[in-house]
Amino acid sequence: MAARLFSERGYHSVGINEISAELGLSGPAIYRHYPSKEALLVAVLNETITSHLEEVRNIVSSITDTRETLDAIIQDHIDFVFDQSEQIVTWRTEFRSLPDADRHRLRYLQRLYTEEWVRTVRKLRPELDDNRVKAMCDAAIALIQSPTEYHSPLARKDLASLLAQMATQALMCGAVDWPDTSSGGTHANGARRTTPSGGPAKAAIKRSKTKLTKVAPG
Repeated sequence: MAARLFSERGYHSVGINEISAELGLSGPAIYRHYPSKEALLVAVLNETITSHLEEVRNIVSSITDTRETLDAIIQDHIDFVFDQSEQIVTWRTEFRSLPDADRHRLRYLQRLYTEEWVRTVRKLRPELDDNRVKAMCDAAIALIQSPTEYHSPLARKDLASLLAQMATQALMCGAVDWPDTSSGGTHANGARRTTPSGGPAKAAIKRSKTKLTKVAPG
């Protein structure tokens, strides 16, 4: 709720009483949970990156095939963009409003998230140096998040498929065993190719989230 208000109107334009009203609380009641509006902003962004990092780590630990891992990571980030677009917009526009200590801590968590992409792509692209792989991963993530900056007339399914295809091609372009084709089938090395619209990647994410639910406390 707070993320929606922050993304629509800006952090500084939203009062704590408005947030309380949206939650069905009286103004002072919200202070039992958050000592200030700044603390609420920190909590929103912290939950966003922490849960997203946990999801990608669970994907990496639960899928043994590296190509399937990459497909699942890409699909998970696409789902994240569609399902939590308000949090992404709030991060992009209001991150500067955070205290220095919180900014540094959240940036560190963001780097840990990107590193999961980098480690996965590095296994598939051993011919590339670390800096190049990091740049490619940053670009793929930015590409997937681009719909949060404009309204696309495409349906979610169609746009998700297009984003997955583009991100995969950006990361695998030039690989000797990766044919430049948009159809399904197999790679030149015989590995099964997953379709950009989901398929095995969706199933892999479902398995990883089921595992996460089973091990989650409480």
